[in-house]
Amino acid sequence: MIIHLLLLLGLTSGMRFAEMVGLTREDFNFFNHTININKSWGYTNKMHEGFGPTKNEQSVRVIKMDKETMNEFKILFDTIPDNIHRLVFYSPLSKYKVVSNGYANKVLKELLTDLDIDPISVHGLRHTHASVLLYEGVSVYYVSRRLRHGDIETTLNTYTHVVKELEERDQMKTARVFERMLG
Repeated sequence: MIIHLLLLLGLTSGMRFAEMVGLTREDFNFFNHTININKSWGYTNKMHEGFGPTKNEQSVRVIKMDKETMNEFKILFDTIPDNIHRLVFYSPLSKYKVVSNGYANKVLKELLTDLDIDPISVHGLRHTHASVLLYEGVSVYYVSRRLRHGDIETTLNTYTHVVKELEERDQMKTARVFERMLG
């Protein structure tokens, strides 16, 4: 189901919803396992119609993706018909021509409830993406650049809870380094 791929992409890429629904087939580079994020798609009446700019100028980026996620999209492209805009998350019955944020949130809530996990929104997948990367030791600088936050302070402020937990882990690690060195 295409909505499940949107949710997978939200988790593994950290993209904003408008960026995901603005993706076209040309944005996927299966050789380098990258996705080019250079536009968004208006999915509400308060937004531009059709293709538009990303949230801000620095949001334009190319991100490296895992091979498994990319393979799922390769299979998708081989199995679904193309459309006039070449949109990945095209929905011909939708007023905005893409899957809706509301529907994506509904499906995500159902999946998480079935797994006995507190529900989050599709935007919450972006936060989960960043939190997982930080917890796994990826630098806050890289996470900030990957998400294209305006500055690193935004990332530090948004993920203070993770940064504090990592600081405690680093304190213990630092003590062990010098215990081994001096012991």
